[in-house]
Amino acid sequence: MNFASVKKRILFFLIGFPTLLGIILLGQRGGTAVNSVSAGTAEWPTVAANPQRTSWTPEEVGGQLRPEWYKPFEAFIPPHVQIIAANNTLYISTASGLYAIDSSTGAEKWVYATEFPLGHSPSISNGVAYVGGLDRKIHAVNATTGAGMWTYSGGAGFETNPLIVGDTLYAGNRDGKMYAITISGPNTGQLAWSYQTGGPILYSAAYSNGVIYFASNDSFAYALNATTGSLVWKSAKLPGAGFFSYWPVVYEDKVVFSGSNGYSTAVSWPGSGQLVKLELLDLYTNQGVSPGSPIGAVSTAAGDWTSGTPTINANRIYNYFDDKPWRRTVFVLNQSNGAETTTAPVLWTGTASGTRYPPVIGADGVLYQQNNYLSDASIARGHISGWQPDNPYITNISGDVAAVDEPHAVSGGGDLIYWNLCCDRQSGAIDITKPNSSFPNGGVDPNREWIYYGYNLLTWAPGYNSLFYTAQPDNYTKPYSNFGTVNGVYGFHGDVSPPIPYNGRVYMLHSNTIMAFSGNASGTALSLATKRLPPAANVEYPDQDELIAELEAEVTKIVEAGHLRPGYMSHGLFDNSANNTCGDNLIAYWSNPGDTLYTLLMALPHLSSGLQQTVRTYLQNEYANYPPYQYNHIGWNSGAPREAYTMPPEIAGNLTGPETKNFTLLNNGGWGNQGAWGRNPFAWYALWKYADEFGGAGSILSASQSAFLEEFNNQPSDTLLLNMPLMHNAYIAGYIGYTELQKAAGQTPSSSVANELNRLMALRANNFTKDTSYKLVSDGAPYCRTLNVSSNFMYLVPELAEYLRDNALSDVNNALAEYETVAPYWFVTFFSGGFAENAIVPLHDSHAIFMAKALILEESGDELAQYLDVPGFATGDLFHIQKLTAAIENQVYGFSLSATPAVANVDSGGSANYLIEVKGTGGFVAPVTIQVAEGYSTLVASPTSTTISPPGSVMVTLDDNTTGDAAQWYVVTVTATGDGITKTAVLRLLVNGDQMYLPTTFR
Repeated sequence: MNFASVKKRILFFLIGFPTLLGIILLGQRGGTAVNSVSAGTAEWPTVAANPQRTSWTPEEVGGQLRPEWYKPFEAFIPPHVQIIAANNTLYISTASGLYAIDSSTGAEKWVYATEFPLGHSPSISNGVAYVGGLDRKIHAVNATTGAGMWTYSGGAGFETNPLIVGDTLYAGNRDGKMYAITISGPNTGQLAWSYQTGGPILYSAAYSNGVIYFASNDSFAYALNATTGSLVWKSAKLPGAGFFSYWPVVYEDKVVFSGSNGYSTAVSWPGSGQLVKLELLDLYTNQGVSPGSPIGAVSTAAGDWTSGTPTINANRIYNYFDDKPWRRTVFVLNQSNGAETTTAPVLWTGTASGTRYPPVIGADGVLYQQNNYLSDASIARGHISGWQPDNPYITNISGDVAAVDEPHAVSGGGDLIYWNLCCDRQSGAIDITKPNSSFPNGGVDPNREWIYYGYNLLTWAPGYNSLFYTAQPDNYTKPYSNFGTVNGVYGFHGDVSPPIPYNGRVYMLHSNTIMAFSGNASGTALSLATKRLPPAANVEYPDQDELIAELEAEVTKIVEAGHLRPGYMSHGLFDNSANNTCGDNLIAYWSNPGDTLYTLLMALPHLSSGLQQTVRTYLQNEYANYPPYQYNHIGWNSGAPREAYTMPPEIAGNLTGPETKNFTLLNNGGWGNQGAWGRNPFAWYALWKYADEFGGAGSILSASQSAFLEEFNNQPSDTLLLNMPLMHNAYIAGYIGYTELQKAAGQTPSSSVANELNRLMALRANNFTKDTSYKLVSDGAPYCRTLNVSSNFMYLVPELAEYLRDNALSDVNNALAEYETVAPYWFVTFFSGGFAENAIVPLHDSHAIFMAKALILEESGDELAQYLDVPGFATGDLFHIQKLTAAIENQVYGFSLSATPAVANVDSGGSANYLIEVKGTGGFVAPVTIQVAEGYSTLVASPTSTTISPPGSVMVTLDDNTTGDAAQWYVVTVTATGDGITKTAVLRLLVNGDQMYLPTTFR
């Protein structure tokens, strides 16, 4: 291919030619090739409006507003995504790319389609939209045209909003690194520096005075020099269960971090409960505060708020945190040294998992945030409240009130504070210059406060929620609605997106629909923003050697830690159902001793010889101490933690030991409370694998036989199995294990077990359905809908996978296609988009779908490696180890061929060097012959032929022989052949270029 000449010099950078959205070549001499997009003070060009993350602009849109128009989106929009507003355009990050729509009309301007989901909202700066993706890339996109400009690849997915300061972009990554990337000048798109933390970074950075601030999921806050990346300070370890979705707020000489809480009802202890229940007892019930009464004396104390504003004495909150500092969820740190010198008088609010919404800095310099300040018989009440460090009072600004376990998002514009209550229930605005005269008796004053809608949004915007399914049709605002079909798992009672004031309107995200509120209540329904066909992502996934190295590292962490207790993580109200209603201790991760045996035995053949012996010893110790036929649960009171954060002391001090059976599940758990197993039958599959490695099948069978037969003879009804495919799978795996254990012991397999195994296999394949049985709240156990996309493939073993491949492949393919549509972030560990009073998606989605692809579809290791995310736990994530092993075992025999750079730019008579690399996969080590065919009279390639032994590389030089200043494209084909396999790559050279060439983009 040879392009026509162009006459000016251009900047260089290439994104996938010719199938991708565009080619932007950024020059060494010329200026920018795109028009500037101003980020004026009234615009909202980044998450929380500015680098300090204050969530405030001067844009004030007062009065009673109603929906003017609303536009549904086919592609899923994560609930933490903010609408970004600049240049009369709204920029929306989705699971299928970046969308730009007109801020006045809602008309689509352009779509930058991506194969993998985007991680968070974009930032707009100097004509460019910068956005991170789960394809492990930062994307730079022309903010006016939607044309791709350049990408930068990190070690894992980017799930934070890019922070733009000057000519540098800062973005935290799921690999635990903070990346600083140059965005202007000759080093555009290149790494300036990176800094490694001890956990995934899902908390977007803030900036002040040459320093960036952020938190990592190692439970520490960090301050880094913005220029060099050097550590300014690292905080003390902060309580809670990590930092997801949001950001710190720079306030005066402090930085405010909003965190999470570490309480889960999946672990029982005296007085156990959700944090909102614990605080109701400690601050109200046990202190005799009657329902409806405030937490402290009401007055109009002084602060930076408007004189006469109602205030509540917060001493009870301060004293409570003095007694129980581990229950703090808002942290005020000194900018200069990270010391926590004061306590935020803010109690926990929000759903039962994930990170609480950060404060807004109002026009009066006060921090505004959802707070808990009114007693109640069941759940305490509150709303948006003002506070300032070291001030003993909090303010009341709203005549409205809501339960504190219902999350609010907040923003500021001019003298107004805007708010949005979860589940599309309510939204409104408050004028903070006018004191709330109705407190504490209640009532909204329409002269200072406006409720845009109250549990009746469908009245103002009929059909706006058409992209959501509800399991409670008689009341949409209940927490049982989700994106997509009946099988969806992403709800709207976790993270919340705030109202965005811009150009005389207020914009909101509700049920995957972008809505414009204004004084014009026309309520116009706009056409669906459809998905576009994306270019190939070309994810830089790990090769075989890197996969093996990572597997070795993850297994080493386990053996060095010794025995591990189960993984501890809250998933909101799913905690209450996970132990025995929806399954067996589903979020006491890897509590069954068979989990450890099965996983490490699966990994064992791929480990180095030295580590293999260490792992064998480890396995023998685990088997001796926790035989799977004796214990269904290894207990909590022994072993090292898997999670990085610190368990609350009330829980840590009351941890219980191993359990022989899950008696609740046995007696009245599962579908319809019918009861199921006491011991998970999957354990016998692990026992077979253990005997296969270590021998002793006869003694293992003898020791475990009575326990097995007890479970076999009490197998639940087919009704339960068909409605709970995860349990159906576990019984099949257990029966396979038992019959194979009998064979290994020299016995004839039990005919009754073998016959039942065959019957269960046929029952499974003949009745395979993609659809969940938990369709409506009235079906019972609605929180089991959390497992809608995982249940079919949990406890999946190779033998069952082969049977489904042979007998139900079409049904499996249909299921996976729908699951990947309704849950496009399925491969992300602990994705913040959970269902029904939960923010954090359990690990089962990312594991079960991955293993279905590996074992049933037999996707190649390269295909699987694209979906390898980081571990969910710092140590001992057994699902991650299983995924690594599956990717290693499914590597296709062959080799990869790559050429770097993708394109080079020289003057007439210049030379360009390209590194040609060959890497073997699936054990490929054969020699590979490289042929370079330039086909141009004015171009010479050297060498034109060579042989490489993989892994290996060769440098190829292209010499241009032209003179003058005419522009010229060269496209040179590299062909690699080895052991009957042929692959090609392309070298591109641009001589004397200086302008943009844009292929067609999708709009």
